[in-house]
Amino acid sequence: MNCRVGDKVRFLNDVGGGKVTRIEKNTVYVMGEDGFEVPVMASEVIVDSQAIDSLIQQKLLLNPDSKEDNTTVGSSSSKIITNLPEEVDYSKVNFCKDLDQEVDAEGELLGLFIGFVPINQSNKTESDQDLFIINDSPYRLFLTISKWVDNLLRPIYAGFLYSDTKERITTIKKEEINGELILNIQSIFFKNSDFTPQQPEYFDLKLNPTKFYRSGTYSANEFFDEDAMIFSIADTKKEEVLKTLTDKAIGESILQKDGDRKAEKKEVKPLIEEVDLHIDELVDNAKELKAGEILNIQMARFKVALEGAIIAKSRKIVFIHGVGNGKLKHELLKELEKNYPKLRYQDASFREYGYGATMVFIR
Repeated sequence: MNCRVGDKVRFLNDVGGGKVTRIEKNTVYVMGEDGFEVPVMASEVIVDSQAIDSLIQQKLLLNPDSKEDNTTVGSSSSKIITNLPEEVDYSKVNFCKDLDQEVDAEGELLGLFIGFVPINQSNKTESDQDLFIINDSPYRLFLTISKWVDNLLRPIYAGFLYSDTKERITTIKKEEINGELILNIQSIFFKNSDFTPQQPEYFDLKLNPTKFYRSGTYSANEFFDEDAMIFSIADTKKEEVLKTLTDKAIGESILQKDGDRKAEKKEVKPLIEEVDLHIDELVDNAKELKAGEILNIQMARFKVALEGAIIAKSRKIVFIHGVGNGKLKHELLKELEKNYPKLRYQDASFREYGYGATMVFIR
Protein backbone atom coordinates (compact mmCIF):
# COMPACT_ATOMS: atom_id res chain seq x y z
CA MET A 1 0.00 0.00 0.00
CA ASN A 2 1.48 3.33 -1.09
CA CYS A 3 1.54 6.51 0.94
CA ARG A 4 -0.81 8.98 -0.78
CA VAL A 5 -1.75 12.64 -0.53
CA GLY A 6 -4.44 12.98 2.14
CA ASP A 7 -3.23 10.03 4.24
CA LYS A 8 -2.76 10.59 7.94
CA VAL A 9 0.76 9.50 8.89
CA ARG A 10 3.07 9.38 11.87
CA PHE A 11 6.84 9.93 12.00
CA LEU A 12 8.96 6.83 12.56
CA ASN A 13 11.94 8.67 14.05
CA ASP A 14 10.17 11.53 15.79
CA VAL A 15 7.08 12.25 17.87
CA GLY A 16 3.93 13.35 16.10
CA GLY A 17 2.66 13.30 12.55
CA GLY A 18 -0.08 14.83 10.43
CA LYS A 19 -1.68 14.81 7.00
CA VAL A 20 0.22 14.26 3.74
CA THR A 21 -0.18 17.40 1.59
CA ARG A 22 2.15 16.55 -1.30
CA ILE A 23 4.80 14.05 -2.42
CA GLU A 24 7.94 14.87 -4.40
CA LYS A 25 10.18 11.91 -5.30
CA ASN A 26 11.44 10.51 -1.95
CA THR A 27 10.13 13.44 0.12
CA VAL A 28 6.74 13.52 1.81
CA TYR A 29 5.33 16.84 3.08
CA VAL A 30 3.30 16.46 6.27
CA MET A 31 0.99 19.16 7.71
CA GLY A 32 0.99 18.97 11.51
CA GLU A 33 -1.58 20.20 14.03
CA ASP A 34 0.33 23.47 14.32
CA GLY A 35 -0.36 24.23 10.67
CA PHE A 36 3.26 23.91 9.55
CA GLU A 37 4.28 21.69 6.62
CA VAL A 38 7.25 19.43 7.45
CA PRO A 39 9.32 17.67 4.71
CA VAL A 40 10.51 14.15 5.64
CA MET A 41 11.95 11.16 3.80
CA ALA A 42 9.28 8.79 2.52
CA SER A 43 10.84 5.92 4.49
CA GLU A 44 10.55 7.97 7.72
CA VAL A 45 6.71 8.02 7.85
CA ILE A 46 4.10 5.39 8.45
CA VAL A 47 0.39 5.40 7.59
CA ASP A 48 -1.72 5.83 10.73
CA SER A 49 -3.85 2.97 12.03
CA GLN A 50 -4.95 1.63 15.40
CA ALA A 51 -2.17 -0.95 15.45
CA ILE A 52 0.47 1.63 14.53
CA ASP A 53 -0.83 4.11 17.12
CA SER A 54 -0.45 1.44 19.77
CA LEU A 55 3.05 0.55 18.60
CA ILE A 56 4.29 4.12 18.60
CA GLN A 57 2.66 5.16 21.88
CA GLN A 58 3.86 2.11 23.78
CA LYS A 59 7.23 1.29 22.23
CA LEU A 60 8.80 4.49 20.89
CA LEU A 61 10.64 5.75 23.95
CA LEU A 62 12.07 9.24 24.29
CA ASN A 63 14.93 9.64 26.79
CA PRO A 64 13.70 12.49 29.06
CA ASP A 65 16.60 12.35 31.52
CA SER A 66 19.38 13.24 29.10
CA LYS A 67 20.86 16.61 29.94
CA GLU A 68 22.79 16.85 26.71
CA ASP A 69 21.90 18.73 23.55
CA ASN A 70 21.35 15.83 21.18
CA THR A 71 19.91 17.92 18.34
CA THR A 72 20.56 16.31 14.98
CA VAL A 73 19.98 17.15 11.35
CA GLY A 74 17.38 14.96 9.64
CA SER A 75 16.09 12.80 12.49
CA SER A 76 15.75 12.62 16.25
CA SER A 77 18.66 10.87 17.94
CA SER A 78 17.29 9.48 21.19
CA LYS A 79 14.38 7.24 20.18
CA ILE A 80 14.68 3.52 20.74
CA ILE A 81 12.18 0.86 19.67
CA THR A 82 12.24 -2.21 21.94
CA ASN A 83 10.22 -5.40 22.51
CA LEU A 84 7.87 -5.15 19.52
CA PRO A 85 4.53 -6.83 20.40
CA GLU A 86 3.87 -10.11 18.62
CA GLU A 87 0.22 -9.25 17.89
CA VAL A 88 1.07 -6.43 15.46
CA ASP A 89 0.20 -7.30 11.83
CA TYR A 90 3.36 -6.07 10.10
CA SER A 91 1.83 -6.59 6.66
CA LYS A 92 -0.32 -3.53 7.36
CA VAL A 93 2.65 -1.33 8.16
CA ASN A 94 3.38 1.01 5.26
CA PHE A 95 6.87 2.51 5.13
CA CYS A 96 6.20 4.27 1.81
CA LYS A 97 9.02 2.15 0.43
CA ASP A 98 7.68 2.09 -3.11
CA LEU A 99 8.24 5.81 -3.71
CA ASP A 100 11.15 6.06 -6.17
CA GLN A 101 13.29 3.76 -4.06
CA GLU A 102 16.83 3.94 -5.34
CA VAL A 103 19.06 0.89 -5.82
CA ASP A 104 22.42 0.82 -4.09
CA ALA A 105 25.54 0.90 -6.22
CA GLU A 106 27.49 -2.32 -6.68
CA GLY A 107 30.43 -3.05 -4.45
CA GLU A 108 31.21 -4.67 -1.11
CA LEU A 109 33.88 -2.44 0.48
CA LEU A 110 33.02 -0.65 3.73
CA GLY A 111 33.93 2.87 4.73
CA LEU A 112 32.58 4.17 8.06
CA PHE A 113 34.11 7.29 9.62
CA ILE A 114 33.60 9.78 12.45
CA GLY A 115 34.38 13.42 11.64
CA PHE A 116 34.93 16.47 13.86
CA VAL A 117 34.53 19.76 11.97
CA PRO A 118 35.44 23.02 13.78
CA ILE A 119 32.61 25.51 13.35
CA ASN A 120 35.11 28.39 13.45
CA GLN A 121 37.64 27.41 10.79
CA SER A 122 39.78 30.50 11.43
CA ASN A 123 40.36 29.46 15.06
CA LYS A 124 39.96 25.68 15.06
CA THR A 125 41.50 24.95 18.46
CA GLU A 126 39.10 27.30 20.27
CA SER A 127 35.99 26.37 18.32
CA ASP A 128 32.95 24.22 19.06
CA GLN A 129 32.94 20.99 17.03
CA ASP A 130 30.26 19.54 14.76
CA LEU A 131 30.24 15.73 15.09
CA PHE A 132 29.48 13.86 11.83
CA ILE A 133 28.97 10.20 10.92
CA ILE A 134 30.08 9.30 7.36
CA ASN A 135 28.95 6.22 5.43
CA ASP A 136 31.38 5.99 2.50
CA SER A 137 30.18 2.61 1.24
CA PRO A 138 27.48 1.02 -0.97
CA TYR A 139 25.82 -0.38 2.16
CA ARG A 140 23.05 1.16 4.19
CA LEU A 141 23.40 0.88 7.94
CA PHE A 142 21.61 0.96 11.25
CA LEU A 143 23.77 2.87 13.70
CA THR A 144 24.05 3.80 17.37
CA ILE A 145 26.52 6.26 18.83
CA SER A 146 26.93 6.50 22.61
CA LYS A 147 29.54 7.70 25.06
CA TRP A 148 30.91 5.86 28.07
CA VAL A 149 29.89 7.44 31.40
CA ASP A 150 30.67 5.56 34.64
CA ASN A 151 30.92 2.19 32.85
CA LEU A 152 27.54 2.69 31.18
CA LEU A 153 26.65 3.81 27.66
CA ARG A 154 24.80 7.10 27.37
CA PRO A 155 23.00 7.27 23.98
CA ILE A 156 23.78 10.18 21.66
CA TYR A 157 22.31 8.97 18.37
CA ALA A 158 20.39 6.03 16.96
CA GLY A 159 19.25 5.96 13.37
CA PHE A 160 19.51 4.88 9.74
CA LEU A 161 22.02 6.10 7.16
CA TYR A 162 21.88 5.69 3.38
CA SER A 163 24.94 4.66 1.36
CA ASP A 164 27.47 7.37 0.49
CA THR A 165 25.99 9.92 2.86
CA LYS A 166 26.99 11.83 5.96
CA GLU A 167 24.94 13.28 8.79
CA ARG A 168 25.64 15.80 11.53
CA ILE A 169 24.96 14.14 14.87
CA THR A 170 25.38 16.97 17.35
CA THR A 171 27.55 19.95 18.30
CA ILE A 172 30.15 19.45 21.02
CA LYS A 173 30.87 22.62 22.97
CA LYS A 174 34.49 23.57 23.57
CA GLU A 175 34.02 23.49 27.35
CA GLU A 176 32.80 19.87 27.12
CA ILE A 177 36.16 18.75 25.74
CA ASN A 178 37.95 18.82 29.10
CA GLY A 179 38.59 15.14 29.67
CA GLU A 180 38.99 11.88 27.79
CA LEU A 181 35.95 11.22 25.63
CA ILE A 182 35.19 7.62 24.65
CA LEU A 183 32.56 7.13 21.95
CA ASN A 184 31.00 3.73 21.31
CA ILE A 185 29.89 3.07 17.73
CA GLN A 186 27.79 0.05 16.75
CA SER A 187 26.45 -0.58 13.25
CA ILE A 188 24.80 -3.21 11.05
CA PHE A 189 25.37 -3.09 7.27
CA PHE A 190 22.75 -4.09 4.69
CA LYS A 191 21.36 -3.28 1.21
CA ASN A 192 17.90 -3.02 -0.35
CA SER A 193 18.82 -5.85 -2.73
CA ASP A 194 20.79 -9.12 -2.49
CA PHE A 195 24.08 -8.41 -0.72
CA THR A 196 27.12 -10.02 0.85
CA PRO A 197 26.73 -9.96 4.66
CA GLN A 198 29.28 -7.96 6.61
CA GLN A 199 30.36 -8.36 10.20
CA PRO A 200 28.61 -5.80 12.48
CA GLU A 201 30.88 -3.14 13.93
CA TYR A 202 31.45 -2.56 17.66
CA PHE A 203 34.09 0.08 18.18
CA ASP A 204 35.25 2.26 21.09
CA LEU A 205 36.86 5.49 19.90
CA LYS A 206 39.07 7.05 22.58
CA LEU A 207 39.59 10.79 22.05
CA ASN A 208 42.42 12.52 23.85
CA PRO A 209 41.35 16.13 24.54
CA THR A 210 44.80 17.40 23.55
CA LYS A 211 44.02 16.45 19.94
CA PHE A 212 41.38 19.17 19.78
CA TYR A 213 43.90 21.82 20.82
CA ARG A 214 46.47 21.07 18.10
CA SER A 215 45.73 22.77 14.80
CA GLY A 216 47.80 20.12 12.97
CA THR A 217 45.18 17.44 13.70
CA TYR A 218 42.69 19.18 11.41
CA SER A 219 43.39 18.72 7.72
CA ALA A 220 41.90 18.77 4.22
CA ASN A 221 39.89 15.62 3.46
CA GLU A 222 37.58 14.03 0.89
CA PHE A 223 34.41 14.41 2.95
CA PHE A 224 34.23 18.13 3.80
CA ASP A 225 35.17 21.43 2.19
CA GLU A 226 36.47 22.48 5.61
CA ASP A 227 39.46 21.11 7.51
CA ALA A 228 38.37 18.31 9.82
CA MET A 229 39.62 15.55 12.12
CA ILE A 230 38.60 12.17 10.66
CA PHE A 231 38.64 8.81 12.48
CA SER A 232 38.20 5.46 10.72
CA ILE A 233 35.73 3.00 12.23
CA ALA A 234 35.65 0.50 9.35
CA ASP A 235 37.72 0.87 6.19
CA THR A 236 37.99 -2.32 4.13
CA LYS A 237 39.07 -0.22 1.15
CA LYS A 238 42.37 0.43 2.90
CA GLU A 239 42.58 -3.23 3.91
CA GLU A 240 42.19 -4.31 0.27
CA VAL A 241 45.02 -2.00 -0.76
CA LEU A 242 47.25 -3.43 1.96
CA LYS A 243 46.50 -6.98 0.81
CA THR A 244 47.89 -6.18 -2.64
CA LEU A 245 51.25 -5.18 -1.22
CA THR A 246 54.00 -7.78 -1.30
CA ASP A 247 56.16 -8.54 1.71
CA LYS A 248 58.96 -6.63 0.03
CA ALA A 249 56.78 -3.58 -0.52
CA ILE A 250 55.63 -3.63 3.11
CA GLY A 251 59.23 -3.87 4.26
CA GLU A 252 60.32 -1.01 2.04
CA SER A 253 57.43 1.13 3.27
CA ILE A 254 58.40 0.55 6.90
CA LEU A 255 62.05 1.34 6.19
CA GLN A 256 61.12 4.52 4.34
CA LYS A 257 58.99 5.72 7.23
CA ASP A 258 61.10 4.66 10.18
CA GLY A 259 64.64 4.57 8.77
CA ASP A 260 67.09 1.72 8.56
CA ARG A 261 66.82 -0.13 11.88
CA LYS A 262 68.35 -3.54 11.10
CA ALA A 263 71.42 -3.02 13.30
CA GLU A 264 69.33 -1.82 16.23
CA LYS A 265 66.96 -4.78 15.98
CA LYS A 266 69.91 -7.19 16.29
CA GLU A 267 70.86 -5.60 19.61
CA VAL A 268 67.44 -6.15 21.21
CA LYS A 269 66.66 -9.51 19.66
CA PRO A 270 67.98 -11.58 22.64
CA LEU A 271 65.74 -9.60 25.05
CA ILE A 272 62.55 -9.12 23.07
CA GLU A 273 60.51 -11.71 21.20
CA GLU A 274 58.75 -10.41 18.09
CA VAL A 275 55.52 -11.76 16.60
CA ASP A 276 54.38 -10.44 13.23
CA LEU A 277 50.58 -10.53 13.02
CA HIS A 278 50.27 -9.40 9.40
CA ILE A 279 47.98 -11.95 7.82
CA ASP A 280 50.38 -12.65 4.95
CA GLU A 281 52.90 -13.86 7.55
CA LEU A 282 50.38 -16.28 9.03
CA VAL A 283 48.64 -17.92 6.05
CA ASP A 284 49.30 -18.47 2.37
CA ASN A 285 45.80 -17.79 1.02
CA ALA A 286 45.05 -14.43 2.66
CA LYS A 287 43.21 -13.06 -0.36
CA GLU A 288 40.54 -15.76 -0.03
CA LEU A 289 39.69 -14.76 3.56
CA LYS A 290 37.04 -12.32 4.76
CA ALA A 291 37.84 -9.54 7.21
CA GLY A 292 36.29 -11.42 10.15
CA GLU A 293 38.23 -14.61 9.37
CA ILE A 294 41.48 -12.64 9.13
CA LEU A 295 40.89 -11.07 12.54
CA ASN A 296 40.15 -14.47 14.13
CA ILE A 297 43.41 -15.93 12.77
CA GLN A 298 45.42 -12.95 13.99
CA MET A 299 43.86 -13.10 17.47
CA ALA A 300 44.49 -16.85 17.72
CA ARG A 301 48.19 -16.31 16.88
CA PHE A 302 48.34 -13.50 19.45
CA LYS A 303 46.93 -15.67 22.25
CA VAL A 304 49.20 -18.65 21.47
CA ALA A 305 52.30 -16.44 21.34
CA LEU A 306 51.42 -14.63 24.56
CA GLU A 307 50.73 -17.85 26.48
CA GLY A 308 54.00 -19.28 25.17
CA ALA A 309 55.92 -16.21 26.34
CA ILE A 310 54.35 -16.49 29.79
CA ILE A 311 55.27 -20.18 30.08
CA ALA A 312 58.82 -19.49 28.83
CA LYS A 313 59.09 -16.60 31.30
CA SER A 314 60.13 -14.17 28.60
CA ARG A 315 60.78 -10.61 29.63
CA LYS A 316 59.08 -8.78 26.78
CA ILE A 317 57.18 -9.61 23.63
CA VAL A 318 56.34 -7.25 20.74
CA PHE A 319 53.28 -7.82 18.58
CA ILE A 320 53.59 -6.18 15.15
CA HIS A 321 50.01 -5.48 14.07
CA GLY A 322 50.45 -2.54 11.66
CA VAL A 323 48.32 0.59 11.58
CA GLY A 324 45.37 -0.21 9.26
CA ASN A 325 42.01 0.90 10.70
CA GLY A 326 43.05 0.13 14.30
CA LYS A 327 40.68 -2.85 14.66
CA LEU A 328 43.37 -5.45 15.38
CA LYS A 329 45.14 -3.26 17.94
CA HIS A 330 41.81 -2.53 19.61
CA GLU A 331 41.07 -6.26 19.96
CA LEU A 332 44.58 -6.95 21.33
CA LEU A 333 44.25 -4.32 24.04
CA LYS A 334 40.74 -5.50 24.93
CA GLU A 335 42.03 -9.09 25.32
CA LEU A 336 44.92 -7.90 27.53
CA GLU A 337 42.67 -5.83 29.78
CA LYS A 338 40.08 -8.59 30.13
CA ASN A 339 42.18 -11.75 30.54
CA TYR A 340 45.68 -10.50 31.43
CA PRO A 341 45.08 -7.56 33.80
CA LYS A 342 48.44 -8.07 35.56
CA LEU A 343 50.48 -7.64 32.38
CA ARG A 344 51.74 -4.16 31.54
CA TYR A 345 51.81 -2.99 27.91
CA GLN A 346 52.63 0.08 25.85
CA ASP A 347 53.28 1.19 22.27
CA ALA A 348 56.54 -0.34 21.06
CA SER A 349 59.50 1.83 20.02
CA PHE A 350 58.49 4.21 17.25
CA ARG A 351 62.05 4.21 15.89
CA GLU A 352 61.99 0.44 15.46
CA TYR A 353 58.36 -0.28 14.60
CA GLY A 354 56.63 2.98 13.73
CA TYR A 355 53.04 3.23 14.99
CA GLY A 356 52.19 -0.38 14.27
CA ALA A 357 53.38 -2.45 17.26
CA THR A 358 52.53 -3.08 20.93
CA MET A 359 55.02 -4.25 23.57
CA VAL A 360 53.82 -6.50 26.43
CA PHE A 361 55.95 -6.88 29.59
CA ILE A 362 55.80 -10.45 30.90
CA ARG A 363 58.01 -9.93 33.95
